[in-house]
Amino acid sequence: MKYPDRRETRPGTPRRVRIKDYDYRTPGYYFITICTHQRNHYFGYIRSGEMRLSDPGKMVSDLAGSLPNNFANTSIDCYVVMPNHVHLLIGLAVRLEDTAGETNLIDVMHWFKSTTHRRYTDGVQSLGWPGYDGKVWQEGYHDHVVRNDRQLDILREYVASNVARWESDELRSDS
Repeated sequence: MKYPDRRETRPGTPRRVRIKDYDYRTPGYYFITICTHQRNHYFGYIRSGEMRLSDPGKMVSDLAGSLPNNFANTSIDCYVVMPNHVHLLIGLAVRLEDTAGETNLIDVMHWFKSTTHRRYTDGVQSLGWPGYDGKVWQEGYHDHVVRNDRQLDILREYVASNVARWESDELRSDS
């Protein structure tokens, strides 16, 4: 999957990050991709088909897994932390006990990015983690509203096989 930057494809036009007029409190599944700033490899490396998380990568993984603890009616179907990006398959109000409309995906993603950034900064200052150039994450994130069970299955497989496809991953960089 390639996600062109609107500024590259249409210079001079404003960048639209979210779907216009879409209510991001709508129950369902959302596929999220967040890349590090300049696709720097902060979160570990892949060797022999296995993702080996660095300490910052473990922190990001722990926070991804804890999203349901911090946001009611949110579930994590699956996720993968890669050297320079993260994929999350997030459910909003998908369980029988959930209440629709109480959680906004935009708030969840803002919390995730700001909390991981703050904890990464703390790790640089107190634990000797590798520094970064002003930003941990790129601006925004890519989201995809999952439309049906077939898409959900495809995306689950995509997340599960992401590490194995690293050598040909278009989000890969040589950092």
